[in-house]
Amino acid sequence: MANITPGTGATFGATTIEGLFIQLIEYFQTLESAGVNTTNFFSGAYDSDTLIFSGNFSVPVKLNDPVNLNLVGDPDAGGFPSGTFTPRTGGTFTAPLAIDYFMQVVGRLMTLQNDFSKNPQKVQNVTASVNFNRNLLTGSFTVPYAKQSTATGISINAATYLL
Repeated sequence: MANITPGTGATFGATTIEGLFIQLIEYFQTLESAGVNTTNFFSGAYDSDTLIFSGNFSVPVKLNDPVNLNLVGDPDAGGFPSGTFTPRTGGTFTAPLAIDYFMQVVGRLMTLQNDFSKNPQKVQNVTASVNFNRNLLTGSFTVPYAKQSTATGISINAATYLL
């Protein structure tokens, strides 16, 4: 399980990178369904037979520093969902905007998946690439999850696949 430091006062409370990724996808999907978005930047679906959460994302980006290829999210892109977001204080990820926070999480996932000591099965459950012509970070995911009955219903949590 790829643990992360939750920090305090955050919108998200996951303690693993896999869990945080799912929470972020759900966060953006909720914002998209509540708004009047003409573009669907995030899609995902749970398959209760295979226990896989799969989908894709397409996040607008811009070069903050073209010389060093420093990318940041572009929350001003037409129709990108926005909502209340509080980054973690003292946590692993600290970007002040949800879009950049998402990019930090995806970047960390890519790093962990490519580190065979953290990913001995060599699974690539999350993929991502940048298209500089279209200013987009795009990717797909097939993240395993676990579900559990609770007193208030069903709890869904990311299954860990990274060490």
